[in-house]
Order: sequence, then C-alpha cells, then structure tokens
Amino acid sequence: MSALWLLLGLLALMDLSESSNWGCYGNIQTLDTPGASRGIGRRHGLNYCGVHASERLAEIDMPYLLKYQPMMQTIGQKYCVDPAMIAGVLSRKSPGDKILVNVGDRTSMVQDPGSHAPTSWISESQVSQTTEVLTTRIKEIQRRFPTWTSDQYLRGGLCAYSGGAGYVRSSQDLSCDFCNGVLARAKYLKRHGF
Repeated sequence: MSALWLLLGLLALMDLSESSNWGCYGNIQTLDTPGASRGIGRRHGLNYCGVHASERLAEIDMPYLLKYQPMMQTIGQKYCVDPAMIAGVLSRKSPGDKILVNVGDRTSMVQDPGSHAPTSWISESQVSQTTEVLTTRIKEIQRRFPTWTSDQYLRGGLCAYSGGAGYVRSSQDLSCDFCNGVLARAKYLKRHGF
C-alpha cells in the first residue's frame, strides 16, 4: 500500500511541475515586476502600491475568476498561454469597482456602489478574444524585435495589449503599468491554483 501512495505522490508532483511551467510565451514565475503603480492602487482605494497592491486586487477578483478557471485552461491550451496569465489580464481589465456584464453579444461595465469585485464576467468567446489579442501582440513584438528573449516578448505583448505594437519602441518600454500589474496578479493567481 505504501508503494501505491509513493507512486501517487510522485505522479502528483510531476503533474504540478508540468502545469506550473507552461505556455509558449515565457514563464511568468521567473519574471520580476514592481506590480501596480501608486495611481492604480489609489484608483482602487488602496493606500499602497506595488506587488502587494496587485496581489490584493487579484485576491479580490479570485472568487469570480475561479468560476471560469476551466474555461481559461481550455483557452490557454488552445492559444498556448498560461491560464494564470489569462486570469491576470482579466483581473487587470476589470477594475474592482466595476462589474462586467454580458449583454447579448457585447460586454458593458456598470458601477456597483456596494461592491469592490465583479459579480459577472464575460463569455467564453470574449475570454478567447482577449487571449487572441494578447498572443497577436506578442507575435507582433517578436517580429519587430527578433533578438529579444521570450520574457521580453511577453512583457512587450502586455505593454502593447491596448495601445498596439507601436507602443513598444525599445526594451525600455517593457515596464508599463498594464504589464507590471498583470504579471504581479498572474504570479499571485498561479500560486493559488491557476
């Protein structure tokens, strides 16, 4: 019986190590980030910034993100993107004082004065579209800067996520608020099961 437990333990460790280190666009666990800027922290009612602020915002969003974790895993496999990264982007795109509401074929943001976390997220097609935009931006950065590392491509794709690939002109543009916040949130979410 003890050999069976040993085998099950080894299989669990192998599965954990495989799932903790995947994605075609860099390993989020190895990336350092300063986290949320002071402005982002203040916008969400926090009197602090940095990784701690990003982690707090991800913690607030986590109950809602967990509902969609299987969807993010499926979409992550399709696009070869770590589900924690997808969750980090969704958390960063959905400010804690707003709710994303799926209304037919579009998503609307509405104020929720009594809550600091979203109660409704977006559809599978919208999560897929979000992930596709990220991978498209990463690929655009790869074409523009072929000698960069996979970590730089991921950072560049995140910085170009909203503004387009033209936003990134050199490696000095890889520390934007969006990138820093998403990476800190994704790392937190990864440590908590994504």
